[in-house]
Amino acid sequence: ENASRHEGRRRLSSLQGAKSLAGILAAGVTVSVRARPGLILITDPGPDPDDVKSLLLAAELHRVGHVALRAVVCNGGQQAEARARLARCILDHIGLRSIPVGVGSAGKEYKPQPHEYKIEGYDEVDPARLFVGADLLMRTLRLARSASLIIVCISSLRDFADLVKRAPALVLSKVKRVGIQGSLEEDLASPGGLRPETSVNNEFDREAAAIAYAFCLERGLHMTVVSREAVPMLPMQLAKSFAARTDCPVMRYLADAQFLGLEGLWVKLCEGRLPARCNKQWYFET
Repeated sequence: ENASRHEGRRRLSSLQGAKSLAGILAAGVTVSVRARPGLILITDPGPDPDDVKSLLLAAELHRVGHVALRAVVCNGGQQAEARARLARCILDHIGLRSIPVGVGSAGKEYKPQPHEYKIEGYDEVDPARLFVGADLLMRTLRLARSASLIIVCISSLRDFADLVKRAPALVLSKVKRVGIQGSLEEDLASPGGLRPETSVNNEFDREAAAIAYAFCLERGLHMTVVSREAVPMLPMQLAKSFAARTDCPVMRYLADAQFLGLEGLWVKLCEGRLPARCNKQWYFET
């Protein structure tokens, strides 16, 4: 038990070195085409541009041979299909039409802002090209080599939690690492001495978060967790400046989503729809 707790605290300390999706993927990645790890990305693009940026980063790592992007599953907001269509549209724009996109768990109801799906080509995405998320995850694992997959979760943990409940042995056999955008805090009564903290992705479905973290800690599945404290300060004019120099519809989408998303965040803050820690001082300092 003491060893388990020590390992949990050691893993928690490793959060500080991981800065992004790149941090989640960095350790153990190889450029060998034969040996490169397969990547499954579970995400919720739309409400803010960060998930689209992560999808683009995963796609570029796929292009240059650091990973093989095997599947993308989109969830949440009671609009998982709309988010999957957005991911499908983004991948089509950058020429990765063969990477499968799945519709994940429904999640909590959320009213999207008008800009979230406003990208050229979105309305033309045929829903018949989308897969059932749970089936796509199972198929991807079954086709994978042993210990060859990395699963990155940057949204609700419901889809990963359902996967480990449905096929725990398959997950342990095929997945070598899990990356989670979330947070943990010390709790000696919890598995591994850690429990989910109050990050947004944990709060989407706390039951699922508890299942996901406990599975990795109890079964010894390598897990990297990146918290909000790991996000560096970035110049917000960056996407707009890139968009002004290109006709790329994806860059235009990111620039609009970035600034309109901040306006929407301000409205939510003023209406009291954000966690208590997210006050006006937080907004201007973040």
